[in-house]
Amino acid sequence: MQYKIGVVEDEMIIAKSIVSTLLALQYKVIEPAANYKEAIEMIDTAQPDLLLLDINLGGQKDGIDVAMYARENCSLPIIFLTANSDKETIQRAKIAKPNAYLVKPFNKEDLYTSIEIAINNFKDNKQPEINQSLTILFKNGHDFVSVEWSKITFIESETNYLKIHIENERTVITRSTLTEMQKILPSQHFTQIRRGIIVNHRYVKKIAFDSIELLSFTFKITPASKKELLAKLHT
Repeated sequence: MQYKIGVVEDEMIIAKSIVSTLLALQYKVIEPAANYKEAIEMIDTAQPDLLLLDINLGGQKDGIDVAMYARENCSLPIIFLTANSDKETIQRAKIAKPNAYLVKPFNKEDLYTSIEIAINNFKDNKQPEINQSLTILFKNGHDFVSVEWSKITFIESETNYLKIHIENERTVITRSTLTEMQKILPSQHFTQIRRGIIVNHRYVKKIAFDSIELLSFTFKITPASKKELLAKLHT
């Protein structure tokens, strides 16, 4: 799917640069909006799949007001663009519940990964509750433990055992292999990023050149796995 991106940025040079980068990344781009009024018209008429939204628009109403309108009137992921915003502004921005923040200046890869992660997390949050609560049964010692797949953060292999890391820092140790685990997990939400590690996309915070950040962990990622992960996020 080719996502349609709406850009709201009051500095024309920056707006043109963002549009050029988005086109190079093969996204569709709507004519940029420079202020609150233009942004609302763009949201209502062009119906973007995602908003790249500068917090500071230089008018009486800013990007946070635009985000609040979008939250009340449509359903789409929002990425705030910000450059050294003060603490009070950031606290106010949180009320709009953006899907990501992108700090200026940023490069092509920063923009791409932010968009793909924001869209993926937004789609995950919109899944019907029954899909989020599907469970996997693990044998943990002599007991069986039922775990919702959506709460598995990552899985690491240790010889003949797997350590299943779950939300709230819980772990389950089970006798199995990553190959067997990949047959059970929903493949569109999990990727093996290198030997011995499978991650759940919904917990990925950042994808860098040769590593990813997941919660408080940083893992190395192979080029092939990075390409696979970004392809899954894009679909």
